[in-house]
Amino acid sequence: MQSSKDTHPLTLELLSIDDAEQLLAFETENKDWFDQFIPPRESDFYSLQGVTEHIQEFLLDYQCKQLVPFLIKNAQKQIVGRMNFTSINAKKGTAHVGYRVGKAFTSQGVAKRALALAKSELQEQGMKRLFAYAEQSNIASQRVLTSSGFRSIRVVDDFAELHGRSISCIEFSCQLS
Repeated sequence: MQSSKDTHPLTLELLSIDDAEQLLAFETENKDWFDQFIPPRESDFYSLQGVTEHIQEFLLDYQCKQLVPFLIKNAQKQIVGRMNFTSINAKKGTAHVGYRVGKAFTSQGVAKRALALAKSELQEQGMKRLFAYAEQSNIASQRVLTSSGFRSIRVVDDFAELHGRSISCIEFSCQLS
């Protein structure tokens, strides 16, 4: 899937074992950035073996139709972010979306453009409704969702724990068809 509306085209590519080294570099480079917003990964993730095992697990879940793991890449085929669709319910046509964009690529519309690509693709595959969660203080993520057609549904208290404290998130939903 490719976005060509702008001078900085993006593609969504299914995660692949061939991406292991580049994904390790991306995740390592952005570790401190991501750890501010989401619970940190285990330390053994940050090795070629750890990332390879992560990819293998995600691809197994993909084969079982439980997950769609995308890499967001720029025109130079550099990973600039990730977008995963989880909790897929084919009967209901629903899924949850989560995304992360590398620090060097924030404020460039990456998440919004990638989400537009993904929504179009998922609608073609029969998805009817997407859900997403954004931490209450993560205004940037909330803007991505609302500008992409998502509406806030409710606040979910104690959604997760981050750095020893409970965080609450806003649940969003978007009707695709």
